[in-house]
Amino acid sequence: MQGKERNRQEQLGTMGQALRSSLRVPTDTYITGDIPTLLTLLGQVPAVPDRKPPEGRS
Repeated sequence: MQGKERNRQEQLGTMGQALRSSLRVPTDTYITGDIPTLLTLLGQVPAVPDRKPPEGRS
């Protein structure tokens, strides 16, 4: 079991290194700080109901 767990941890570490070296982490605090707030506020906006077609028109 220990060998499998160690192997799994090594694979995760290798994948993490590959991701960190290929993806740029955003460092702009304005963007990273405002996105959670924006999503929270958007979650509080009520859904817009579907519009019913006007009666008498086809």
